[in-house]
Amino acid sequence: MVIKLIALDIDGTIVDSDSNVSPANEKAIREVVSRGIKVALVTGRHRGGTRKVIQDVGLDTDNTPLIVNNGAIVYLGERIIWRDFLSPDEADGVIKYTTKIPGVATTIFQPDQIHLHCNLPLDMDFLIDRLKAFDMDNCRIVDTPDELPREDVAKVMLVTGGSEKALEILRMWPKQLSHLQYTRSYPYLCEINSSTCDKGRGLEVLCREMGILPEEILAVGDGENDLSMLAFAKHAVFVRHRDRLPDLPPHVMVTPRGYHNEGVAWAISKIVLGQ
Repeated sequence: MVIKLIALDIDGTIVDSDSNVSPANEKAIREVVSRGIKVALVTGRHRGGTRKVIQDVGLDTDNTPLIVNNGAIVYLGERIIWRDFLSPDEADGVIKYTTKIPGVATTIFQPDQIHLHCNLPLDMDFLIDRLKAFDMDNCRIVDTPDELPREDVAKVMLVTGGSEKALEILRMWPKQLSHLQYTRSYPYLCEINSSTCDKGRGLEVLCREMGILPEEILAVGDGENDLSMLAFAKHAVFVRHRDRLPDLPPHVMVTPRGYHNEGVAWAISKIVLGQ
């Protein structure tokens, strides 16, 4: 069956850790766009964090379908067709837990605003560098946890000093918050969404609205939070960054070693262009 939509994660998939797009990935995306194939971005980022990537790979700034905040918001053009937010009580519980942990920055994503509380000790140079990498340089920084919003919270992201800290947070996750979706997108990032929110559900909503079947989708991602999207699409590629891989659905292909910055190009070449 012909591929009509390519669903792409951004960080670690289209771009590298410095938010740069490899020439191979850019060329492949521009090629499929020139053939009339739709490209959707499916990301943990907020909407503003997608704009530079859209421009860098030649997508339409106003009409590229977007699934942001791990599936919490789905945009079709300027129209929001899906929202799946934490309740105010859930957001309050997450904030009260995470802002007591030393060395963690708690980031609250609303549709049009990002709010940040930093609990020292945390390497501020590291934090600023990470925020810039995700195009989050216009955060509202608050002094106290009480200033963080509880309403309209699409996602909570925790920035830690390293992978061990992030794993410790998830291992000690409170039982009263265990119904929420919580995972790592990068080794040092924890992401928390509503219990029903994931990229696969966001992609399902988008495809239903666009009239596209799972058999007509290629999905490409590289992280734990991409697995639901890869499971939904009947054609899927996991971008390998290390030897240890998560448990993948049986139909998901894995890029060869050495293609960690060219995984999109490899997937498009194999599945869409038949090369």
